[in-house]
Amino acid sequence: MAPAIGVITIGQTPRVDMIPAISGFFPQGTTIIEKGVLDGKSAEEIMDLAPEHGETTLVSRLRDGGSAVMAKEKILPVIQGLIDELNQEDVSLIILACTGKFPLFKSKIPIVYPDHLLNHVVKGLFHDGLVGVVVPLPEQAESIMYKWKSADFLAIPMASSPYSFQEDAFIKAIQQLDQFPIKAIILDCMGYTEKMKQMARLYTSKPVVLSRNMIYKTAGEIF
Repeated sequence: MAPAIGVITIGQTPRVDMIPAISGFFPQGTTIIEKGVLDGKSAEEIMDLAPEHGETTLVSRLRDGGSAVMAKEKILPVIQGLIDELNQEDVSLIILACTGKFPLFKSKIPIVYPDHLLNHVVKGLFHDGLVGVVVPLPEQAESIMYKWKSADFLAIPMASSPYSFQEDAFIKAIQQLDQFPIKAIILDCMGYTEKMKQMARLYTSKPVVLSRNMIYKTAGEIF
C-alpha cells in the first residue's frame, strides 16, 4: 500500500510550484497531504507575522503566486498545530518544507527537518570550507551564514528570490559566487526548482545543490 505523507509549507497551499515535483521521489500512488502556515489567514494577519528587530526572516509562496515574509519565531506555534493535525491523520512521514533552522517539534510521526538533513548531506559531500549560498532575501544573509557555520562551512550568501523570480538577478548571483574559490553553490530554499538549478549550471563550473531534491531523495529512501 502506498504511503501518505504530510507536507507543511510556511506559505499557503496548494504549492503548485513544489508538490508535483515530490511524486517522482516516492512510491507510485503516494498521497500528499498539504498544510500551510498561512492557510486561511487574511492579508492583515499575514502582515502581523512580519519580522521585527532580532527575529529571523523567512519567506514563502502565497496561493496567488506572490510571496510573504514572516518571522520564524511567530509561526512556531502554528507549525506545531499543523503537526498535531497530521498526527491525527494516517500519514507515515511529515516533511517541513522549509530549509530554515527550526527547533524540534512534538510528534509521534517522524518529521524531516530540511535544514538538518541538508547540512549533513552537504557536509558528507564537501566536508567543510567555502560554499556559495543563494537565498531569497538579503535579510537572510546573517542567519544563513550562522546556519552553515554550524556545519563547518563558511558561506558566501547572495540573494535572488524563487518566488518573485527575476532571471537576470539569479544569473548575476550565480556569476558573482562563481568568482570565489567555493566548493559548491547551494540553492538554499525549497522554492528553487530543477529548472533554476539547470539555469545556474550554465553559469558556473561548480556543483549546484538543489535543496528540495536533496530532501525528497533522502526522505524517499525510507519507503
